[in-house]
Amino acid sequence: MNPFSLTIPCSTTNLGAGFDAIGIALGAFSLRVKVRPGGDGLRIVELSGEGVGKLPRDATNRVIAAAVQAAGWAGRGAEELDAELAIDNEIPIARGLGSSAAAALAGALLADELLGGDCGERGILATCLSLEGHPDNIAASLRGGAQVAVRDAAGHVIFCPISFGAPLKAALFVPEQPLSTATARSVLPREVPLADAVHNLGRSALFVAALGAGRLDLLGEAMEDRLHQMPRTRLMPWLPDLMAAARGAGAAGASLSGAGTSVFSLCAPERAEAVAGALTARAQRLGVPGRAVICEAGVAGAKVKRESS
Repeated sequence: MNPFSLTIPCSTTNLGAGFDAIGIALGAFSLRVKVRPGGDGLRIVELSGEGVGKLPRDATNRVIAAAVQAAGWAGRGAEELDAELAIDNEIPIARGLGSSAAAALAGALLADELLGGDCGERGILATCLSLEGHPDNIAASLRGGAQVAVRDAAGHVIFCPISFGAPLKAALFVPEQPLSTATARSVLPREVPLADAVHNLGRSALFVAALGAGRLDLLGEAMEDRLHQMPRTRLMPWLPDLMAAARGAGAAGASLSGAGTSVFSLCAPERAEAVAGALTARAQRLGVPGRAVICEAGVAGAKVKRESS
């Protein structure tokens, strides 16, 4: 088998009201894995980028763990996965930009490629879902664009793309402060008032409709959340101020990216620079170290590139 490479885009999810269901692939950062098949087992020969001093190089690395799990799903053994891996990760870890989902997806795609397609999309999704617990980042990074992803009664991931009715860019603020998804979920209430549930159901539906229709004027209301963002301000007290700064500078809407700590905003392309500047300025006043990033929203999903012989 010839060498090949995998490229997985980062993603943002929730978009405010669409908790655990809506995701968008972003052009800000990606995870790249160069694969040279052969040898004995999966071996990381090079590891670079974000988290290089913390990520393991052995079988506990999420890319390798996902590959082994995907092989098992297909009824194949870990001993059938033989390759050298060079992993370069741009995605900030524990910042709400889908780094763990990207690693799981890279591993599942790696196994599928080494095993001649035996995992298939269903096995890839099942593997990633078992590791992630929610399908939103997975669907966005796999298929690209904007996706609504849920689990059906049997637990399988089903998803549908959302069209973009108008050009959009994303302006992000990525704090230096990390936050694990487990910690971010630990502060969420187990029960919510009916009015809050109805509020989010309506706004998440409005988000899908407004995005498809190009109604940027509706995205601010569509991204208003009552379920998860306010409880998480206990961990990120500066969050409301940063979201307000983005909206004040002309963002169509702003939200916490995933479980945090990054702040995400959707903008008309001509407003992105102003929004990024406002995020930077407000973060500096609040004493929140980090960086602003402008990127394309709704980029292509995961890519497998095979080298010719």
